[in-house]
Amino acid sequence: MPRIAVSRKGPSAAWRAVSVLLLGGLLAGQPAWPAAAPGDAATAGNAATAPVTGAPLAAVPPSTHRPLRQNQADAPPPAPTAPETFAGYARAIPFSVVPQKPGLALFPCSQCHNIIPANPQPRVLVNAPHNAILDHGKGRLWCLNCHLQENRDYLHTIRGEKVDFNDAYLVCGQCHSARQKDWYFGGHGKRAVNWRGDRVLYNCTHCHDPHSPSIKPRKPNKLPPVRAGLSPMPHQEDSTMKVWERDAKLNPEVKP
Repeated sequence: MPRIAVSRKGPSAAWRAVSVLLLGGLLAGQPAWPAAAPGDAATAGNAATAPVTGAPLAAVPPSTHRPLRQNQADAPPPAPTAPETFAGYARAIPFSVVPQKPGLALFPCSQCHNIIPANPQPRVLVNAPHNAILDHGKGRLWCLNCHLQENRDYLHTIRGEKVDFNDAYLVCGQCHSARQKDWYFGGHGKRAVNWRGDRVLYNCTHCHDPHSPSIKPRKPNKLPPVRAGLSPMPHQEDSTMKVWERDAKLNPEVKP
């Protein structure tokens, strides 16, 4: 094993300089070693560091976070506006609606309801002479949500405005605004008489029963006669098949 030579001449100049630095730092009350840079902690590993004393830490700035309920707007709120009344769509072509009251068998409703005390409590309507089944809104609606309690010959809006039965589309559009807008512009519903001249539209309740508005399945009309020289089209058993599935069934010899 090799021997390590030790100098007998006393401490070297380097050691003397380090001792002077340590002694001077202790006497002055300052750390003997300079503060490490922010990135030195990652390279120092688990080495112990000397406690830092001297100047106090910088003050932490106050937080600017405010709870949502206390977060007031910087600008004043806009001035209140007058209540707006729906008046249709400016770009829609003017129209009239086919009157519906002449086709209502039990109209006017007041001929019975004027002598029956009003009862706003939702309940089963026993012995009612009209349709007493309400399949509309999944339990959100009842009769008096659309019918005016004080005068059953009228409907009413959410704001309590009186609406004639011939203008029932104004009541329907409060919940079905997207369908109503399509109806105004001709994308939904039906037009009476013809496609030229004045627009005369069928009301929502001409096609939809307001008490059960979903369109029920109906039997198809009889097929029209085949013109001379043409052969009848093959019967389609399953109308729910996709176009490509139907084509593959009708033309099995053709590979996709």
